Amino acid sequence: MTSQTIRELFSGQIDRKIEEVIKVDQDDVAIVRQEIDEYILTESIESSMLKVLEGYRQSVNQPSEAIAIWVAGFFGAGKSSFAKYVGLAISNRDLGGVSAGDLLAQRANNQTIKALLGAIKEQIPTEAIIFDVSADRNVNASEDLTKIFYRKLLDHLGYSSSLEVAELEIELEEQGQLQAFLAAFAELYPGEDWAIAKTRLLQAMPRASAVMQAIEPQTYAEKDSWLKNARDQNVPITPASLAERTIELMERKHPGKQLMFVVDEVGQYVARDIQKMLDLQAIVQQLGIKGRGRVWVMVTSQEKLSDVVGYLDDNRTELARLQDRFPYKPVLEPSDLAEVTSRRVLGKSAQGEVTLTELFQQHQGRLATHTKLDTKIRLPELGAKGFAALYPLLPYQIELIIQVVSGLRLSGGASKQFGGANRAIIKLAQELLTNPQSGLADKQVGALVTLDRVFDLQSNNIDSQYRGKIVDIASKADHPLAVPVAKAICLLQFVDQVPATERNVAVVLHPAIDADSLESQVQEACRHLTERNLIRKAADGTYKIPTAQEEDWEQTRNQQAPSVPERNGLLAEALKLIWEPVPSAALGSGVKSFKAALNFRGSELVKGDVPVKVERVASSEVQEERVEQLRQTSQQETNTFFWAMCASQELDRALGEWFRSQKVIDLKGKGASDKGQVQLVSEERRKLAGFQKEACRLLEQTLIHGKILLNGGICELPANPASAVDAMREALKEGLAKIYARFSEAEVSPSGEELTKLLSADNLKGLTGSIEKLRLCKEEGGQWVIDTNRPALQAVLNRSQVKWGCPGFVDRSIGVTP
Repeated sequence: MTSQTIRELFSGQIDRKIEEVIKVDQDDVAIVRQEIDEYILTESIESSMLKVLEGYRQSVNQPSEAIAIWVAGFFGAGKSSFAKYVGLAISNRDLGGVSAGDLLAQRANNQTIKALLGAIKEQIPTEAIIFDVSADRNVNASEDLTKIFYRKLLDHLGYSSSLEVAELEIELEEQGQLQAFLAAFAELYPGEDWAIAKTRLLQAMPRASAVMQAIEPQTYAEKDSWLKNARDQNVPITPASLAERTIELMERKHPGKQLMFVVDEVGQYVARDIQKMLDLQAIVQQLGIKGRGRVWVMVTSQEKLSDVVGYLDDNRTELARLQDRFPYKPVLEPSDLAEVTSRRVLGKSAQGEVTLTELFQQHQGRLATHTKLDTKIRLPELGAKGFAALYPLLPYQIELIIQVVSGLRLSGGASKQFGGANRAIIKLAQELLTNPQSGLADKQVGALVTLDRVFDLQSNNIDSQYRGKIVDIASKADHPLAVPVAKAICLLQFVDQVPATERNVAVVLHPAIDADSLESQVQEACRHLTERNLIRKAADGTYKIPTAQEEDWEQTRNQQAPSVPERNGLLAEALKLIWEPVPSAALGSGVKSFKAALNFRGSELVKGDVPVKVERVASSEVQEERVEQLRQTSQQETNTFFWAMCASQELDRALGEWFRSQKVIDLKGKGASDKGQVQLVSEERRKLAGFQKEACRLLEQTLIHGKILLNGGICELPANPASAVDAMREALKEGLAKIYARFSEAEVSPSGEELTKLLSADNLKGLTGSIEKLRLCKEEGGQWVIDTNRPALQAVLNRSQVKWGCPGFVDRSIGVTP
């Protein structure tokens, strides 16, 4: 490993100022100019931008209703930046002596984009109204988009945002009385500016009313006459009237110019609201019909338009047509963010790239093995180029951090200033290098970004209940990895696609290119934290930082401990579960099948033909002694299998967890009503099933390694039986021949019809089937009679003598008779 520091690898100044929050309606010239100066147009971003610019350029020569753009992109893909910068460029916004269009053209690699931006600047003068509908403090969440669009239009064109006052201003302009109004206002309210006063909604209407009384006393007799009249008459705004007013007022204020509405986070605002979606559809439709290319709408959403419409699950024709109303649907991908981050912050010098490439080639195999996540999504592959471009981040970490940032934002714990993932991750990449909490820039080359460092830098955006628990862990746990593991688990629980398993936690904490895996240490730390109720293990093996409700649940659960009888009861349940299918074996080429009857601690758990008594031996030290005792017992209790198994700590632990899960469900599951309790019960049931399965697995292993005895001998078993049932089946096959030693004398299963024939036929000659096989009939003195000397029949006669106390003989009319 080189002694070079990470700081020395970069080509640029890594500690320059980067704003964390990007706002579509940010109008500070210096900030906006820096944003565009640093904007990275990847190949896919340029492809999307090209289609939009070509459509806008053609709208002059080929007017149509195709005026809407739906910019979709997963959180952090850069959709807000795309919409904002395209809107600024098309409107040719002046940014301190240089136009936004020229700045964006300088950032573009595609020559056609450069030419289109130049043509639009020269030939299509445009105004742009840019705002974030979900974050604007002047927007009511229940308000129709039509009214929001209209208010933004009025504000942009210099009218009051009060619909009534704006209506008055528009009428005064039409009548040529606006200057008289302004003069009267200045006279009534000396030192005040109407442009400011009309933005103060509580003052605007009363003062406008007073001015109207001053200039038209014949119409408005009192100072509040106009005010009363305005309040009684609502200003009707529909999508159709919005379109008409937009075209009318643009011609009045900016003749010859086109207009583009750029509305960020429309997808979030409509939020599966059918009425809002219908309103958006009507706005776009009316602007298209009436404007014919003079008014455009560009909106952004985290979801594709087809997905949004699909979620609404409504068959209305208007919604079906909505997708047609948005002919331009650029989709920005999170994969662009890796390239953007690399070029904005992590760009390497030529020598830096050489150093990293050599380092990667030296440790490629080890690094790939120790940094591969088990995940439900496909993550970028680890290669030399990506490694050098993103170091000290690894390629998968960009996607993971996007997921973390998105999860934090959706969880509600993030601060209101928490930016979109695009900007947040660029800023985070810089802070991982330069912030004193992380300080990776001054670490030796080879050190890697770990998720606990990300936690430290994002802690203000994490819910306080989780931050408090992490602080507590520092004082309550003494394992060296306890705090880093807890921080990693905390962030991973916000990512649905990457489970917080021991393996994955070890991956996200991997400290250096040449380091060994931390998985064994992470396992120890997780066990240490779980035992102290500082983290919680779910049924699927994933971990999380528990809530207060979960802590109470775990505390109750951990207080439960099975008594010896309760443990034996669970062991009996486990035995019944693994005794499926019931072990069986046959004699006489399948003539008769015998099932193994399961017995444990004096109780028959599963009925059958041949008893099997399972006995748990206390420890391995006394196993041989106890097996010998059972062998002697089996000599006395003949024709009974004895199965000795040694006690197992792992099995006892699994049975204990089984008991705890069952007990806490019994104690807290009944009457569970709130969502949290119901989820805990459901999760505990899954854990219970897992512990039952594990106990059964361990029980099978214990039995397989035990001894099966019959009639004083040990049964030979196959080397590696697949299950306890298989082991018992083999023992049955061997033992049945000893238990039923004379079975071969009558290896048949006669039917009732055959027995009837034997006892009632007038002529016994020619009887077939079981009778013929056992040779029960013989010819004697020219007649066919029953041969009572045959072994099978002799055994029946001997049995009758024992049972009834007489030797008996066979009479075919009555069977056995004294």
